[in-house]
Order: sequence, then C-alpha cells, then structure tokens
Amino acid sequence: MSFQNSKLLNGINVVTFNMPYVSSVSINIIVKVGSRYESKRESGISHFLEHMAFKGTKTRSAEEIAKEFDIIGGYFNAYTSREHTVYYSKVLSENFDKALEILADILQNSLFAQADIDKELGVIMQEMASVNDNHDELVYEKFYSLAFEGQSIGKSILGDAKNLTKFTKEDFLNFLGKYYTAENIYISVAGNISHDKVINLAEKYFLLVQSSSSLPQIVPAKYKGGFIHTKKVLEQTSIALGFESVPYSNITEFYYTQILSVIFGGSLSSRLFQRIRETLGLAYSVGSFNSSYYDSGIFSIYAGSDHQNVEKLLTNLIIEINKIREHITEEELQRAKSQIKTSILMAEERPEYKSEEIGKNFALFGKYFATDEVLDVIMNINTRNLTECAEKIFASKPTLSIVGEIPESFNLNKLKLSN
Repeated sequence: MSFQNSKLLNGINVVTFNMPYVSSVSINIIVKVGSRYESKRESGISHFLEHMAFKGTKTRSAEEIAKEFDIIGGYFNAYTSREHTVYYSKVLSENFDKALEILADILQNSLFAQADIDKELGVIMQEMASVNDNHDELVYEKFYSLAFEGQSIGKSILGDAKNLTKFTKEDFLNFLGKYYTAENIYISVAGNISHDKVINLAEKYFLLVQSSSSLPQIVPAKYKGGFIHTKKVLEQTSIALGFESVPYSNITEFYYTQILSVIFGGSLSSRLFQRIRETLGLAYSVGSFNSSYYDSGIFSIYAGSDHQNVEKLLTNLIIEINKIREHITEEELQRAKSQIKTSILMAEERPEYKSEEIGKNFALFGKYFATDEVLDVIMNINTRNLTECAEKIFASKPTLSIVGEIPESFNLNKLKLSN
C-alpha cells in the first residue's frame, strides 16, 4: 500500500492510495466550499449546485448519467457540508476510466437549464420539509443557528427557502467560477489502481477547470451559545446540549476530543449510556460527539426523553459533565483507545474510507497523516490530557436546543447551565 500525490498541469491536486488486494476503486472529488463560504445572497447555493450537477450536461441527460453508472455497476452521489462539497463514486477497477469521466463531465459541463432548476427547487423544498418533520435533525438545525448566531457557519446547509427561489443559471455559473477552481479542487482515489493511471486520465478529463490567483476568504467563526425552545407536538422531546470545542487544525487536541467523546457518550460502555439509559431509563437514544471545523468546533450531547423528564434528564447530564471534568480512569482511557484503534484499522480496509481520508487530509493540511502517525498520537494521550480537555470545553458557554414539549415548571436557571 502506498500514498502518492501530484498536481495536474492546471494545478488540481491529485492524491492516491494503492490497495492492490481489493477489486474496486473509490473516487472523491473534494471542493473546498460549503455553506459557511456563502454570502447572505448565496445562502443555500452550495447544496443546490451539488444537486444540479446530476441534472444533465452538454453530452448527457440526467437519465443517461444514471444509466451509465448503472451499466458499470457502480454507485455515485454527493454531499454538501459547512466547509466542503464532495462528489464520490465507487466502481470496479476496470470501470475507473468511465466513472472519472462522468464525474469530470458533471463538474465541468452541467447545463443548469431553467426547467431543471425549477424541478430541483421542489426537491430541495421537500428535503427542507423532511428536516422540519424530523425532530432529531431539527434540534440540530436550531442548535447550530444559536451556537453561531448570525453567521454562515450556523445557518442551514439547505439555505433559506425564499432565497433559493431567486437562483438562476448565471448564479450557479458565477459560483462555479469563484470556487470550483484548480487550487480548490482535490481528486482523491483509493483502491486497486496505479497513481500514474489516475494522473493520465485526470489530465485528460479535467482540462476545463480554470486556475485562480486568489480564493475568497471565509469569515472567522465566533461561538456564542444560548438557549432555544422550539415547541412541537411530538411523542418525545429532543435535546442538543453543546459547548465550544477545538478546530481540527490542532491535531493533538482534536484527538483528545475524539477520545473524550467515546468515554463520555460514544459507546455502549460510555458514561452517558450507562447512567442515562441503563441506570435511570431516561432516554432511548443518548450520546455525544465532537465536530471540528477550520477555526472552531462543537462538542455536543444529544438525547430524547419523555416531556415530563426533560428537566431530570438535563440535571443528570450536568452531573455527568461535572464528573468527567474531575476524573477519568485509566481503564476508561484504554477502552476508548482500543475502540478508536479498531475503528481506524478496520476502516483502513475500505477504499471508500481511504479515498475520503487522504483527500480531506490533503485539502485541510496539505499533507497525508499516515495511520501510524495518527495511532501514535492517540496511544500517547493520558488521563490528564483528557480532564484538562474536558475542563476547557465544558467551561465554555453552553448551547441548548430543545424541540418538543416541556413542562410548565421547567426552569433553565435552576439547572445551573451557565459556567
């Protein structure tokens, strides 16, 4: 197995990881743009553009794109996050040429026909309605809008419904010209294929991507926090409780938060699962996870409970927060290290994981962190590192989002959430 990186003649970064023991190849085309890059007028355009990429090109209709992928038995899709837009595919090695050519076509030759824009607008509106109907998703939409109030990073990736209706072909082409440039695109491939073959085909298919002398800069994120209750008639009340965390630029602290999350609420043996679900029976679903971004991060706790138990649930979450700030056992640490090590090494066997990992590493840091390097960082973490990390995170102002019903007696001040 080997990692290699090169630049195409037009400046696009290409990274590959050869895995000769598999029969497939996974491709990720990573564009460093997401919802936090958008101006107020552009809100939602990154996600809308990702949808439009599959709606027809100068040489293929939307149906032909789908059929050509089905013919080679592969799968393809895309997603938009706050900081990236990713187009990906997995095919047998023998069909790599065709898959890369189709992905290159949709990124460079999309038509953005008005009829397709109108049709896809309806699809995205349905996606928005789905989020609004799903309390687990809605609680986090509200959570982020509060944690980063008034900022692009806190806005919905789907955008604003009224704003979406204004987008035209010209808007999509302008956004492409601004962000879909050679310096901002990373082609990442992992599987049973040589680096030279990837480079030769990429040079052939990505000729139309232009270079840019400068890229627009993102506005620095400023975490704020607060409380929001979205009243909704549901069988269960959902909560998201979060605190300011670390950016991914600090790799060591990033892994502190990953291990902290496993111990706190990331597994069946975690403190939250054992206390909140197993001992107290207050929630069916409870856990924690860390999300890091270029210059900020969020450590969040999620749970769903009976309306009448919301206050009791939050009280016990706060008790567990205070406990983990004071003490973490060596046994907990070793168990978390083992879980993360196993997770990483098992994921290493999958080309789709490896393709995304090497691509995002290179897009974020300009280098690839070998598995041994990552495991070395993880294995050298001690309990003091974690308690200091917990103290730093949980000392920040909390963000609390509640979706559902809460009893009239609910008193936020009594919970002593402020630090």
